[in-house]
Amino acid sequence: MKQKKTVEDYLKAIYTISKRKNVHGADIAAQLKVSRPTVSVALRALSEEGYLFLDDKTREVHLTDRGREIAGEIYERHDTVRKLLTGLGVDEETASADACEIEHLISAQSYEAFKALIRDKK
Repeated sequence: MKQKKTVEDYLKAIYTISKRKNVHGADIAAQLKVSRPTVSVALRALSEEGYLFLDDKTREVHLTDRGREIAGEIYERHDTVRKLLTGLGVDEETASADACEIEHLISAQSYEAFKALIRDKK
């Protein structure tokens, strides 16, 4: 799995689902709106790259430390951009969708500026 956005989307989905319950392929497929076979292929690739592992007995998906670190960073970027957009008056649904795209493209410098702007507004 080579596309950075795809890797990040899968890791973030697993991360967010795991905050509510144990993660299975069907949960990931539902959240990302992709087929279960697509998820199976992606999970295999992500496992080979060291981002996650599958529990053979329960078929649960677990992030490795490396996967959890990346997922946490992506989640934080998404949340920061979403908060900034909603603070500017963008509706929640649009802000979340836009944040999903921006989170993959934003430079470290711009991201830090966004975080500072949100901090200063408080």
